[in-house]
Amino acid sequence: MKLLFFILIFYFQSINALEYKKLQTSKGIKFWFVQDKSIPIVSVSFSFGGGSSLDSKEKNGISNLMTSMMDEGTTNLTSNELKNLMKENGMKLNFSSQRDRINGNFQTISSQILKSFELFSEVLNHPKFDEKDINKIKRQIISSIKIDESDISTLASNKFNQFFFDQHNFSENTKGSIKSLNNINREDLIKFHKKVFQKQNLIIGVAGNVNEKNIKEFIDLVFGDLNNYDEILKIKKFETLAKGERIHKIKTPQTSVLFGHPGLARNNENFFALRIANYILGGGGFQSRLYKNIREKKGLVYSVYSYLLSFESDGVIVGGFQTRNKSVYETVESVKNEWKKIQKKGITKTELENAKAYYNGSFTRNFTSTLSIARLLQIVQYYKLGDNYFQEREKIINSLSLEKVNQVVSNLFDGKKLFFMIVGEPEEK
Repeated sequence: MKLLFFILIFYFQSINALEYKKLQTSKGIKFWFVQDKSIPIVSVSFSFGGGSSLDSKEKNGISNLMTSMMDEGTTNLTSNELKNLMKENGMKLNFSSQRDRINGNFQTISSQILKSFELFSEVLNHPKFDEKDINKIKRQIISSIKIDESDISTLASNKFNQFFFDQHNFSENTKGSIKSLNNINREDLIKFHKKVFQKQNLIIGVAGNVNEKNIKEFIDLVFGDLNNYDEILKIKKFETLAKGERIHKIKTPQTSVLFGHPGLARNNENFFALRIANYILGGGGFQSRLYKNIREKKGLVYSVYSYLLSFESDGVIVGGFQTRNKSVYETVESVKNEWKKIQKKGITKTELENAKAYYNGSFTRNFTSTLSIARLLQIVQYYKLGDNYFQEREKIINSLSLEKVNQVVSNLFDGKKLFFMIVGEPEEK
């Protein structure tokens, strides 16, 4: 396995870009494909736009419930029969619901490719949604929701989403609530399945040991009979994001804090400038300003971080830390000070060069397996980053000047737009 890793890395470094083909099936499905004969595995990464943002308030959590049900049997196979057949054929298949889309990943060994794609088609097109299985999965999710209430990190995340995203449907818990889950029945799941799994809503990336002719046929076998129903509405921009501070008090020796700030959509022309800035501020681990100044110099936290959470039409900057109750507001002020400092003074030339080196060097991590390559093909299509993204990515990074990054930082960062969700028992200011 280690040998394969180095072969893949060497290969893609040598061509300096990922070479793929844009294919179309006889049933009109377009996808990106990389043929890789180095290992007998085929991987498919796919997504359907919408995700939990399509959940209604009354039946919130239906997207997560549906994806959790997808491996619980089909109209022709029980759950145990399906799982045994997948194991026998060296096949893996999973679905997950995100706020903006439903993701799926499929893998199989080349020798069992036909049988595996037949099973894949069976699962995607003919889920059973058996009443007993629905109730079983509901109980599991409800138990998970109850556990989340006692886990400070998960509770902080849920509270942050609830208040930071304000009136946007991203404010809802993707798992739903006990009440909303009990509102969902089998017919609801069948209707939601048809609504989400549409051709017009589908993006696919494929990589592995299969030729073009066969993979076109296999893609049609799985996705070719999907219909187009109602148009999936695009996720709206974040018109109002919360500012200031919000406290949710619970008795605990440490307080968990998440903070948020407006960001940029993934395909925004200034995204990489912001990514560079965030790496320097809080995304670069031990090398970031937040870590060095708040963890190393002041010893207020064990860890502090920030990252970009970007979507097709908008984005945010999110960060967090945990600290002792008496240190909460000192740490919050320290984050605000670092925000103000980078907005007023920008970054240095050395920081810029280090960040560029990191992003140029880390990209080949996406080439370590057929599945990671398939995912990358799918993601680039989803965010509409362009057909030439793999050729242009390094040029975009290297062309960023210190002046350009600092201009983006100066225009975007604003301490008054920061929001802090504080969950715990902080000592009064």
